[in-house]
Amino acid sequence: MPEPIRYCVTVDTEEEWDWNSGYPTGPTRTSNIALLPAFQDRMADFGTAVVYFTNHAVLADPAGRAVIQQLAAKPRVEIGLHIHPWNTPPLAPMESVPARDSFLHNLPWGEAKAKLDTTLAAFRDSGLQPTSFRGGRYSTSPQIQNYLRDAGVWVDCSVLPFNTWADDGAPDYRQRGLEPVRHAPRSDGDNSLWELPLTFGYTRIAQRFWDRALKSADSKLGRAARLTGILDRTGLVSKAWLNFENPLGERMLKFLAVLRRLRPPFVSFTLHSSSLLPGGSPYNCTDAEVAKMLERAETSLKMLRDWPDFQPATMTEIATHLETTHR
Repeated sequence: MPEPIRYCVTVDTEEEWDWNSGYPTGPTRTSNIALLPAFQDRMADFGTAVVYFTNHAVLADPAGRAVIQQLAAKPRVEIGLHIHPWNTPPLAPMESVPARDSFLHNLPWGEAKAKLDTTLAAFRDSGLQPTSFRGGRYSTSPQIQNYLRDAGVWVDCSVLPFNTWADDGAPDYRQRGLEPVRHAPRSDGDNSLWELPLTFGYTRIAQRFWDRALKSADSKLGRAARLTGILDRTGLVSKAWLNFENPLGERMLKFLAVLRRLRPPFVSFTLHSSSLLPGGSPYNCTDAEVAKMLERAETSLKMLRDWPDFQPATMTEIATHLETTHR
């Protein structure tokens, strides 16, 4: 039997706010965190592994911190580190920060390090030691990764393959695919660092070919001919994401069938904790939309549970396996 494809559900575990309001530095609301135990019970029913990438706002709230500590004690659960630099102390002396400063990698290193120090201290004060990381807005950098290694974090799950976006200073992952990337130890006794991307791609086997093809179709000439829409409507190829809340997740079952043939070493699902709360994120404004997201999650996870060539694992377990088998 071939090597199993390991899979994990990842949750960006954070405050809820109006995403259209920018990146506020003021007080945060974390009422969505109270919904995580019930969500975890659903995940446990399917035997899946879950990583809760948790930020400072959650751990700074006593009720939120208690929920995360409760989750940390459960089997197949990992608590990873997440950071929203705009509301992580030390705070900027303004009500909100510009989009560029919402990406940790754009801040002066002294400022970025201070915010990472604050977040890591909140973990340690909560009795938690993270080994995995996802930057807010998918932000990372070699300097951030060196800090993480020194802090005992050696799995970076920030890469969104084939993507960049229009915000000033956004990460550029257009040359990255689904493959994990290993950064060798810096010195004797040091850990390797593994970049484990989110699972974003295309509903055809030749991922890089179709990435180039759809980006060409999105060019000025392609847009005039509406090629992307034609390719999508005919079912020839479309973008897809293992994201329970995003519209691209509606192609998840087709994408999973492609991934089963492609056989990457792992796949990771994603959602925001705030999407469990109606109105907590722009994806789910009503109870019905939350229910639809959970139904999508359960349909996908039930299918994987029934596929013997898929195996649940946390992101650190996936990286540990990759390191053990690395040649």
